[in-house]
Amino acid sequence: MKKALKIIAMLILAAAIYSFIPVIGLYLQKNPVPYTNEQAAEKLKANKGDYFEFIVLADNHSGLIIDDSAALKLVRSINREGRFKKIPIDFAAISGDITFRGSAWDYSIYNKTRSLIDFPVISAMGNHDEDHDDGSFFRKYTGEKEFSFSNRNSYFIVIDNSVGNMSDDQFSNLERDLQKSSSYTHRFIIMHKPSISPVFQSWYRPELNPWSYRFMKLCEKYKVDIVFSGHEHIFKVKDFGGVKYVTSGGGGMPTQIPASDGAFLHYTVVRVYGDYYDYEVRKIFPPVWEFLTFYIWKDAFYFLKNALS
Repeated sequence: MKKALKIIAMLILAAAIYSFIPVIGLYLQKNPVPYTNEQAAEKLKANKGDYFEFIVLADNHSGLIIDDSAALKLVRSINREGRFKKIPIDFAAISGDITFRGSAWDYSIYNKTRSLIDFPVISAMGNHDEDHDDGSFFRKYTGEKEFSFSNRNSYFIVIDNSVGNMSDDQFSNLERDLQKSSSYTHRFIIMHKPSISPVFQSWYRPELNPWSYRFMKLCEKYKVDIVFSGHEHIFKVKDFGGVKYVTSGGGGMPTQIPASDGAFLHYTVVRVYGDYYDYEVRKIFPPVWEFLTFYIWKDAFYFLKNALS
């Protein structure tokens, strides 16, 4: 019995060490030439047809080892999405907090991680992406904070609401973009902070701010299909005025609340089939070393809390 337990313990230790190796390889990797959002969108212009997929995730928080290790597992799974080649995957979008604290190190690691994704990547601004500078790192590595682009029969709008608000100028620009999008079958918006809290007990209550209602009524007016956001490290979907609000913030940062409430590592796959669409969440098991050092204890804490309450 003792021998069997010893063998099991050795196997678990070996699996944990093996799961740690990829992030070391990431740090030793040469930093590739960065590309901007505009350059990523340019690659999409030649796409034809009305059937395609795109990937959405957020809050990978590059630059911290526990985040980077998890993000690499997501990247490996994302790259396998196209293995059956049934529907082309055109791009991936990251809805903000692409870095841990917006430092030069964080952006260099983000650039390395992004280069491993097989598709062009669109990056939105998050509240942690300017913690160390005035936005120069974001511009260097990803280009514009706000822009719009089209892909096949769909129109995409990227918004910078990292401060938790939107200015009158931003609303004017958004409405112009939405008017322009009227000739497209689908409209999607990508931003960091959700306009309606996906968690009832969350400390972050955007719907109490005037910009939130104004934004959602504008999306309702122009029949936006989905608004994607992150910030909350969970997967949740809410509906308001015929618009779906998808919070998909499990891109690598450790999740703090129970997995049963949507707090797990994940990304979202969106499929567009002509005049309709669907989406599916991909739940990713964390690297073994992270599971043993964090997630197993988090789950145990909530299990005991619920059992004793």
